[in-house]
Formats: sequence, structure tokens, C-alpha cells
Amino acid sequence: MKKIGILGGTFNPVHNGHLQIAAAARTQFGLDEIWFLLSGNPPHKEVEGITAEQRYAMVSLAVAGEDGFVPKDMELRKKKICYSWETLEKLHREYGADCEFYFILGEDSFYAFEHWAKPEVICRYAKILVAHRNFDEHEERTDLTPQGERAAEQAKDLAFAQMLRYYREKFQQDFFEIDSVPVELSSSEIRRKVYDRAFAQQALPRTVADYIYENQLYAQDFSAETLEKTAKKIKKELNAKRYAHTIGVMLTAGNLAYAYRFPYKNAMMAGLLHDCAKCLSDEERLAICKEEGIFVSDVERCEPHLLHGKVGAFLAEKKYKVRDVSLLHAIAVHTTGEKDMSLLDKILFVADYIEPGRDKAKRLDEIRSMAYRDLDRCVFMILEDTLQYLDGAKRSQIDPQTKETYQFYQAIINS
Repeated sequence: MKKIGILGGTFNPVHNGHLQIAAAARTQFGLDEIWFLLSGNPPHKEVEGITAEQRYAMVSLAVAGEDGFVPKDMELRKKKICYSWETLEKLHREYGADCEFYFILGEDSFYAFEHWAKPEVICRYAKILVAHRNFDEHEERTDLTPQGERAAEQAKDLAFAQMLRYYREKFQQDFFEIDSVPVELSSSEIRRKVYDRAFAQQALPRTVADYIYENQLYAQDFSAETLEKTAKKIKKELNAKRYAHTIGVMLTAGNLAYAYRFPYKNAMMAGLLHDCAKCLSDEERLAICKEEGIFVSDVERCEPHLLHGKVGAFLAEKKYKVRDVSLLHAIAVHTTGEKDMSLLDKILFVADYIEPGRDKAKRLDEIRSMAYRDLDRCVFMILEDTLQYLDGAKRSQIDPQTKETYQFYQAIINS
């Protein structure tokens, strides 16, 4: 008889945590297959901004080449709300003579399991496997000492063990813990940060990340109308020269985004807002940082104009209602750069330097050409020229982050 693991969920998107839990369950319990059962219309959550077909496509890409991992779309074809007990009942009717089922739960779902619709039916047709330290709900870390953290973890472990015993007695079915390394990944966090390439590389299979980028999934939807309204608002905050520069950066960022397959309207919005704090006074920028708890380095305290990126990111979120954390981060670091920048970080950093209104920096033609051929090398060239200029101008205060960024990209170019 085949042993089949059922891992259900919206998979919005499927991520490495799902795959690691599935692999651990397969190994520990000798499962022949893991079925990734995509929820079509789940009773406990809404699925917005992405189609069922796209979620299925991502799961198919994630499990391709994984022996025994199988995507299942039986719930996707239903128009009504899908309940797990109905699915397990149907699977038992169709495969019960040949298959033994193991139903895989995350920890949060495990604690709420007795409040599901007909949990006793699920237990009738499947053994329950539980991923302790839930793989799909990120817990905020509290400000505990190491001893306090250990005590909190021990309390959670005790509560988990007690709940296992309670469910075994209540439902007269086997409930087992999956032995696995806890994976602190949240689909909601991934949706917010997916265009941070360094984060996505750790969180997602490469094929899934590429699919998201190609189809521009989860990007905050900036319509042409929103861009136009924002441009009118920002025009009132900037002087004429700064506004002309801003429009140049917006258009250049859009072009670079198109060339590198990034959501171009998001890049254009980053360009529109990158200097939204530029025309504030030094006193105003420092006051905002103090009031909002924004960190100010020693160099920034001496050179408050350098704070316009950080303050601009704050204003973009609070005043212009940008919720895309990758966009806000790009605004924050667009002047100094940062080690291992995301694609949007680099697009905005480069666009700010090469927009058509710029005409003073040396090597501009070469750098503009390089921007569409090798973005990392372009970033390096900009940083190299910037540091040479600052050194020649005898600037006593050069932000160390700019030097660190230069050294990081120098190592990439020389590797």
C-alpha cells in the first residue's frame, strides 16, 4: 500500500519552507509521495491578486525534478469553498484501497485543528503529521535575553507536547511531530519582499522566483493614474531644478527596469519619490529622524543632507502610501548604495546618476552604455568615480557605507 503525504495550502507563493517540511516528512515516515494540494477557495483565507493557475504553475515549477513530489489541482477546479474533510473523504473513496494518507499541518493550523470543519472526518481517513515551529507564520521576535528565549521555547515545546496528547485522545488517531529544522518563512513576508533578490534567493526555488519576476506578481500596483497624481504632488514639494531631475530619474529608472525585467511602474515610482525629502532643510530632516526614531550616523549628523534618502523613504510610506518595502529600501540607499543591493536598489542608484539632465560627471557616456549591459559593473564605475571626486574635493566626511559598497562591488568585478 502506498503511503501518501498531503500538504495542502494556498501556496501563495510556494517557498523553500514548504519543500523542506515535505522532504522531512517523506524521509521520517517513509512516504512514497507528497501531494501538494492547492486550495481553490479556502474557508480561512482569501487569495487575491493572483490566479489559481499561477499558483499551480509555481508549485509545478517548485516540485519539478523532485521525485515523489506531485502537484494536485483537484480543489482548484471547485467553485465553492473547499473543506479538508471533503477532500480527504473523496481521496479515500478514490484511492483508499491502495493508499494510506498522512495529512501535514503547520503549527498554527495544528493548534486550531479542533475548530476546523469536521476534524474527526480528517482523522478518520489520515494520520496527522505536524511541523513544529510553524513554517508559514512568521513570529515577531521579542526583546528577550538568551535565557528568556530558551524558557519561551521550552514553554512552547511543552504546550505542543500537551496538545499532541490531547488530540490523540480526543480523535483516537495518530498525531506525530515532524523532525525538522525550523524554517522561519512566511508567505506574506515573501510577497512583501520578493523583489529583494537576496531575500528571494534564500526563500524561494530559483524557478519560482523567475516566474514571479517574469509575470510581475506581488508588485504593488502603481497605475499610470497613480504615477500622474504622485508627480503632481511631488512637484509642489520640489524646486524646478530638482523636479526636472526627478522626472529624468523616473523615466530612466523605468527604462532600466524594462531592460532588466523588473516592474517598470514600480521603478518609476521609486524615481518619482527618491528625492521627496531633498528640499527639506537640514533641521527638518534631523527633526524627523529624532521624532520617528530613524538612526543617524556620525557622518549623517555632520552632513544632514545625506539623510534625504532615509527621510525620503519614511515620507514615501507615510505621505505617499507606498507599502512596498523593496521600493522604500531603494529610496533609503539611493545615494550611498549598500552591499549586495537588490535589483531595484541598483536601478534607482544608477538612474539617479545617469538621468539625461546630468552632465558634469566624467565617463558619463561610458557609464550610460554600461547601465544596459552590466548593472553591477555600472554600479562599481559610479562608486569609483564618486569616491575619486569626493577625495579630490578634499571632503573630510565621506559616508563609510559608500566605501563599503565600493569594496563589495569591486570584489564582484574582480572575481
